[in-house]
Amino acid sequence: MSVLIVLDSFKGSLSARNACHAFAEGVRSVSSVDVIEMPIADGGEGLIDCLKDSLLPQGWSEHKVKVTGPDAKEVTASFLIKGNEAVLEMARSSGLMLVDNQRRHVLEATSFGLGETIAAAIDAGATELRIGLGGSATNDLGLGCMQALGVRFFDSEGKELLSPIKARDLSKIRSLSTDLFNRRYPNINVTAVCDVDNPLLGMRGATRVFGAQKGAREDELDQLESSMSHVAEVLTSHFGHSVADQRGAGAAGGMGAALMWFFNARTRSGIEAVLDTLSFDRYAADADYVITGEGSFDAQSLGGKAPLGVLKRSRLLGKDVILVAGQILTPSREVKKLGFSEAFALTSFATSRSESMDKASDILFSIARQWAIKKLKQD
Repeated sequence: MSVLIVLDSFKGSLSARNACHAFAEGVRSVSSVDVIEMPIADGGEGLIDCLKDSLLPQGWSEHKVKVTGPDAKEVTASFLIKGNEAVLEMARSSGLMLVDNQRRHVLEATSFGLGETIAAAIDAGATELRIGLGGSATNDLGLGCMQALGVRFFDSEGKELLSPIKARDLSKIRSLSTDLFNRRYPNINVTAVCDVDNPLLGMRGATRVFGAQKGAREDELDQLESSMSHVAEVLTSHFGHSVADQRGAGAAGGMGAALMWFFNARTRSGIEAVLDTLSFDRYAADADYVITGEGSFDAQSLGGKAPLGVLKRSRLLGKDVILVAGQILTPSREVKKLGFSEAFALTSFATSRSESMDKASDILFSIARQWAIKKLKQD
């Protein structure tokens, strides 16, 4: 008998790795069944960490590189590489986590560092890139990234914009040159890994949905939307087609659209890409139970976040799937209807939400222990 533990991070409490380990230790404390820990992410922050434990023993290596952070200060990013394949995480070079709350100002943020990371991965031999787009601090339509890769942008007087380009600079752009970029990076295949399907513009677009959490004030949203709409027209004219309405174009402040325009990238569900990379189906096929979850199981989870991706794949294999989350805001009848055989919320085992977060590791251990005593002893 075996138990496969596939947890995303419990934001504000535990990394995916630590959450998996806490639950695993609870099971092991009462049972000798085989327990497999498989930390996951849905494409955003934590992608590299959740993959490297599994990929490094398979011959992948982690490369670290100094790049320009979202606030133009130097940060250390990294990527995973094996042969011509590489996995990158935008949050490592241009992530919201790299900027203090008090210093978040999306108009001044740049994705230049992701371009530097892409260049480093290609220089290391990669031609097949999977780029996780979640958790960005930027809303520059990915043009900072493209500038780092050799794309040149010009204002109304034909003067080249200085690097790094920021969201504030978008309204100045009137034309661009991709000559150097095309010479440097032919035959590069890019997959944009993301967990959102937002278009670039409009009420469901990059600015209106995600701008405020990146530090944009209410009075700045119109400016950001107008600037992005303007540059989208410039890019449409340059490339001869628009990608603004494509699913995922609005991911990571428009980085999804940039990768589509400049690399002809395809988009892929973050959790699907992660599960494939981790050979999830092979492990799940041999498991008797699959444990999955995240910090908050809510309306966003129903849109295709990690737990539903795990549930879908597990159910196809005929496995029992148990949901464990910091809080479960979806009605229990809906959770059952989705196909979870059991569901546990950490908030049900604590006196307050803050306690459930502060003591998340201990509570996960306790839930796992109680579940294992009841379920595994029965079996």
